[in-house]
Amino acid sequence: MIREANTGDISSITGLWEEMMNFHIQKSSIYEIKPDAQQIYEFYLKKILKSHESIVLVYEIKNKIVGYLMAEESLLPPVYKEENVGTVVEICITEKHRNKRIGEELLVEVEKWFISRDITTIECVISDFNEISKSFWFKNKYKPYNLICFKKLS
Repeated sequence: MIREANTGDISSITGLWEEMMNFHIQKSSIYEIKPDAQQIYEFYLKKILKSHESIVLVYEIKNKIVGYLMAEESLLPPVYKEENVGTVVEICITEKHRNKRIGEELLVEVEKWFISRDITTIECVISDFNEISKSFWFKNKYKPYNLICFKKLS
């Protein structure tokens, strides 16, 4: 079952977020987090849940949250024809429940939410090393149009 998240879901969502971050940290040190990242994330999530420009959807199986998707409306610089785009900030499905169409179902729901707000372009950022994520997004007809690069200065 998919529903909008509420403050009672913060602990479950944070647990999924930690699972996702641990996966990313193993792949690259660019994703290293602060020692108090969990508390910071919980505070951030409370703020997002109150925002009218954001939505957090959760996927429950037997009253247990096994996935979530966080998205927001973003303003583009005023030079562009489209003023607003949708941004999928995070999507996470616990490893045990991947490849069961949960991500696709969450994506369909957030796309409906964006359409209801007259937003017809959706962006997401994908970690280049994350073949699972790239496969998911490409399978769902998302195409790359920008490349984000980084350089660590010492």
